[in-house]
Amino acid sequence: MLRCVPRMLRPSSSIGLARPTARYLHQVTGDFLNYDAKGIPVSTKVPVFIGDPGETFVLITTDIGRALHAASHDRLKLTALPSGKAGEDSCPVTFFHDTQHFGFGPSSYPQLHIPINFPRQTDSNTSPATLHLTGNMHDIVLDGTPDAKFFELANASGRELQGALDELKDR
Repeated sequence: MLRCVPRMLRPSSSIGLARPTARYLHQVTGDFLNYDAKGIPVSTKVPVFIGDPGETFVLITTDIGRALHAASHDRLKLTALPSGKAGEDSCPVTFFHDTQHFGFGPSSYPQLHIPINFPRQTDSNTSPATLHLTGNMHDIVLDGTPDAKFFELANASGRELQGALDELKDR
């Protein structure tokens, strides 16, 4: 499945003129690993949207985003890590390049395995990422990338416009 969403305007020439570009989305199947109600690890096939090669984001359903966010809060309570703060609408996660999954540790649950490998940000096996919990789908994007800036601006715009959208719905 191929979808297109607007991309930020960027200069197309040295004189600074801007032209619209597109961001293409491709639906793939990921594996979400988590514990069931009995504490047994289970794997569930889930739809995931990815960008073109070289892009560093995934769009996920809200239930997967909420499960990752809840695990982040639980993890921060247990370890009291000052460096990783989970907020109401975002939380830190890690992308593990060798196993192609997002999570909080190489073998901790939950994990979201995706069928692509993102470009490494450093020589290490991991890249820091952020889970954003706004909108009809949640996004995970590698930190420090152009995609991170795009999603930061897109999520901020969504928050700023939410009041106006709610007002229009009531009419």
